[in-house]
Amino acid sequence: MAALAVHLKATYLQMRIFIWGVIILILLGRLADFIVSINIDSGRGTRLSDGNMLILILLLIAIILPLSYYNRIVNLGASRGQYFKALQFVFAVWAAAIALVNSLWFVLEVKVIRNYTNTVDLIEAFHWNNFGFIGSFLYQTAFYLMVMALLSMLISGYSHPAGWLLWVVLLTAIPVGTGIPSLRVHVTSFFKALLFNGSLLTGIGFNLILYFIFVAGCWLFTKRRTY
Repeated sequence: MAALAVHLKATYLQMRIFIWGVIILILLGRLADFIVSINIDSGRGTRLSDGNMLILILLLIAIILPLSYYNRIVNLGASRGQYFKALQFVFAVWAAAIALVNSLWFVLEVKVIRNYTNTVDLIEAFHWNNFGFIGSFLYQTAFYLMVMALLSMLISGYSHPAGWLLWVVLLTAIPVGTGIPSLRVHVTSFFKALLFNGSLLTGIGFNLILYFIFVAGCWLFTKRRTY
């Protein structure tokens, strides 16, 4: 556990400029909104929850660490297996942390913030609030982990032919799947099961199955990395 804590601290030091950059951008954006609102009577327009904007931190972590942290830690003598386990630990900690912040922020929004401004929160949009505080936290954590694993798999395989194929499949599947009516039904069903699942256990389970698939794919690319 001490070794994993060291990895967590090291990755934070590497990512802190990006993490605080996201937070500062959010704060500056809200300051700009406030300045405009007191000078122009623009009504109470709907905007995305500030807590949801923190998800950008997870995306940056999942993209940047596989690119930069791998070389740094391997050059210090760590094995690929040690790097990979540490990376999954870091992903899990950050996914749980952002999920917790989002869950707490949603409570604050409903009870206080929405008295003054209209917001749209992903927790409410995906109906995760129907599962209560703990259920919403667990659903978010599983979903965030799945997305981070997908991104890290794609980034880890960027120099491998199979990785290029995955990028092509992903980039073509979205427009093709949503553009063809016969396939659109299946795409809709997939995202409903992934994001709008009426069963907490089924929704979390589906996300975790995809997470383990993407983790396995990421490991296949990682153990062959030479760069």
